[in-house]
Amino acid sequence: MSPDQPNAHTDFNLIETGYRFLSDDSAFDACVQAWTSKFSDLELQAAARSLDDDPFIKSYASSLTRLVDKIGEPTQINPLQKAINDTDAAAMVIAPNGLVVLANDHARARFNAVPGRRNDMLWLDQGSTRDFQSVKSPASGTLRQHAIVRTRGTTDEVGTAEVFSLSDGATAENFIVVRAFETPWSDAMDQTLKTAFQLTTAERKIARALYEIRTTAEIAKQRRTNTNTIRIQIRSIFRKTETKSQVDLVRLIALVNARVSNAKQDASTTWKDPWQNYEILRRPDGRRLAYTWTGKRGGTPALLVHGCVQGYLLGETIERAVYDAGIQLFAVIRPGFGDSDCPEGANFANDQATAIEWLLETLGVRAIPAIGIGNGAVPLFRLAAARPDLVSNLLVTGLLMPYDRTSIQALTPTQKVFSNLLLRTPQLSKVLARVCMNYIHQKGAQWYLDKGWRDVPEVRKTLLDPEILPLIIAACELTLTADRTNYPNEMRTKWDMDPGLVAQVPCPIHHLHGVHDRSVRAEEAQVLEKTCPSFTSECIEDAGYFLIYEKPAIFADRLIKAVTGTSPTRKYA
Repeated sequence: MSPDQPNAHTDFNLIETGYRFLSDDSAFDACVQAWTSKFSDLELQAAARSLDDDPFIKSYASSLTRLVDKIGEPTQINPLQKAINDTDAAAMVIAPNGLVVLANDHARARFNAVPGRRNDMLWLDQGSTRDFQSVKSPASGTLRQHAIVRTRGTTDEVGTAEVFSLSDGATAENFIVVRAFETPWSDAMDQTLKTAFQLTTAERKIARALYEIRTTAEIAKQRRTNTNTIRIQIRSIFRKTETKSQVDLVRLIALVNARVSNAKQDASTTWKDPWQNYEILRRPDGRRLAYTWTGKRGGTPALLVHGCVQGYLLGETIERAVYDAGIQLFAVIRPGFGDSDCPEGANFANDQATAIEWLLETLGVRAIPAIGIGNGAVPLFRLAAARPDLVSNLLVTGLLMPYDRTSIQALTPTQKVFSNLLLRTPQLSKVLARVCMNYIHQKGAQWYLDKGWRDVPEVRKTLLDPEILPLIIAACELTLTADRTNYPNEMRTKWDMDPGLVAQVPCPIHHLHGVHDRSVRAEEAQVLEKTCPSFTSECIEDAGYFLIYEKPAIFADRLIKAVTGTSPTRKYA
């Protein structure tokens, strides 16, 4: 390419910012700006052709693909995620309002930590309450950055944990990190102590008690014996392990335990079901399909189909309303997310619909009310049109019409660029989507939220709300499980949306959207109301893309109405 050619400067910027973005997310904004200039140049030239055939774009996409394959994922991660990743022990992050934002597997067991749920704090020893509060709340008058607290388990065993405040780097909020000091006792330790040091069964129990409790008096109390007996057994363990003191013995046990413990998993990819009712089924072709549920077991069945950014976690207000109304709300994990397989080459939208169809038939439900959040509405429209016996009525949010060049103009600069990439150069969009997904996996959901919505003042306000942000982050964790290859297919749903499908749906459809949601235009809803007798739409004031979390009482009311036909008797705040 000659510098004298038209658009040469813009194209050089694309190359430079694209390569920098591969290894440094600080180049994200420059990359977006470079592509904004590129698409502006094309509009001035009235160039509507696909860019995938452009020699420069083909070469550029090929080079980026090779580099992405070679360099792998970035190593920098969100500080909150790093606090969880850097330990094999139980670790969790709590928001100022008490909601768990992140937690590893050990924390779920030891601290009863479930992302998106308020922690019960039963793990905290009462004697350490003041120390914990001194880190958590400035109102205590003794704000500290770090504290050591005592913990208690379900069988009253005593442990210790560090508690410290930490900023995510994107907001002014300080989150609370709780990390147990010890690596949890590995199941393999008993056999290791037996074969490596010839410890008896009683001695192995003492070794574990010493590791977890530390004081001979408390060990004696737990084992219902006297401290002298415990000391005699400990001296026997000294001889067999060739250690000289309890400090040396505990260090040795800790070292061995760390070595034999199962390798730690990357918390960014160990997403767990917040409803804790997760099931994985096998479809006839061998693919997995996962689902879960909340509400009242055996109650009136309803189906929830999650979106992309917004998962199926609804929050305490809505989920309490669902239970009180006697509803069992099933949520399908759509193919390409979580443990649900999505095959390459399949028709993405059709496969979503057939997966939901198979799940409903497997669960043995018919004429079920269904709720579609964002992109989750698209397969529901397809299913309701093809199988009216399975779906009785629909409640949907967000997307109504396929994106076009007019609707793109209403989006944020970042959303506008990636929408144009999907439209004009699908092959390159797949490469850049892989890069973005790498950063999302490494830096966490908040990086994704910040890059996508920070240019919308109303949404930025929502993302800075300490009462809402933890729930959105927890719900968005499902996005981090999206298959990197199929993620562009998920994004293309906005182009593949067929408004003709809505007209083919025989059951009632009620649509909700926030007045600040730029992906939906009021006139689109009005057109469908005129052309589809079964379609109604409702615009919610002072709400936007995250309507469910911004207006949970309204959404709870509409959900209950959709399932039971009546409003809940109790008003939810």
